[in-house]
Amino acid sequence: MRHVKDVTFHLLTHEDAVELLQFERAERAWFEQHIEARPECFYTLQGVAKHIIDCLALNAQRKMHPLIIRQRGVIVGRANLRNIADDHAWVGYRIAQGAGGRGVAQSALKHLLTEARCVYGVTQLEAVVAVDNAASQRVLAKGGFTAQKRLPGYSRVSGAPRDCWIFEYSPALSHGLAANNTLY
Repeated sequence: MRHVKDVTFHLLTHEDAVELLQFERAERAWFEQHIEARPECFYTLQGVAKHIIDCLALNAQRKMHPLIIRQRGVIVGRANLRNIADDHAWVGYRIAQGAGGRGVAQSALKHLLTEARCVYGVTQLEAVVAVDNAASQRVLAKGGFTAQKRLPGYSRVSGAPRDCWIFEYSPALSHGLAANNTLY
């Protein structure tokens, strides 16, 4: 993993609303090239505030762990554990275009794996990634995830169906990788 300087992770808060809205608007075109578009109503202060309320409500129920990623104090991404139940959760992250290729996503995944295990007792993780998103696939593979199932037409990006992979992580699938990557 590349050395990532000055990257911090913190739980999403109501105080993040204005800066998060600015981040999401600035990165919208970039994100929408790779993942399904958020609804138009999200891109307002009220929309982001509702999103934060919803995420924090799920966090209070221990069903979601929504994080903001900052580098040198500026939001450069989001990382989440979601649908947390029993020993299972879904992993997701979105990194600003300008922060790509610098190890931020790998650092976020490492952080999520640690939080999953230490805070929630989760060891079975899954992530969905588009078949043409080689960068995210590399991040997941380096983190001990393996592609398990192809999902034809799973999402819609720019109005077109997009095939995706489900990547899975578990101690059994990743035996030996965790020690080499110091992730888990």
